[in-house]
Amino acid sequence: MSTEVIPKLTFEQLRQLPSDGKRYELVHGEVHVTPAPATRHQAVVQNLALNLGSHVIKNHLGEVWTAPLDVRLSEDTVLQPDLIFISNARAGIIQENWIAGSPDLVVEVLSPSTAPHDRATKLPIYAEAKVPEVWLIDSQAKTVEILKLQGEKYLVDATYAGHQVLTSSLIPARQLSLDDLFDFRGRF
Repeated sequence: MSTEVIPKLTFEQLRQLPSDGKRYELVHGEVHVTPAPATRHQAVVQNLALNLGSHVIKNHLGEVWTAPLDVRLSEDTVLQPDLIFISNARAGIIQENWIAGSPDLVVEVLSPSTAPHDRATKLPIYAEAKVPEVWLIDSQAKTVEILKLQGEKYLVDATYAGHQVLTSSLIPARQLSLDDLFDFRGRF
């Protein structure tokens, strides 16, 4: 399935949309609707959230959040990254019902139906909003690209595949085995 575009809405109207299992994002005033993610996608998000979340909490580094959660990047742009990390220094952007500003890290797990939207639409928005680091995780190819903001665009800082261990200077002392990240318990 592809992303569906419906007429423009305001942020407040977006917040009133039904909770129907779909992800609603506001991109420069246009609403994009994405179907609920598949189990492979959710397995990666869960594995990452458990691994990073426990490390972040244990070391008092900030907070890790997963979708669905609105991240309001501007008046007319609200995205729902698969996972975000917000450092203690930026904790003030955490509101009761959404995130009001740019997280330190955004993670998008690419699905065949959403990869073009994640790369072509969302990545430039994250750059415009000055999100310092983005991880693009391909659960089919079992790869991770770490992109770092350089000026106004992202450059690939590292690419991980196979049995490598992922690291990031953004989350100190955390190492994540790709074998653990892509542990589907033999299902896929």
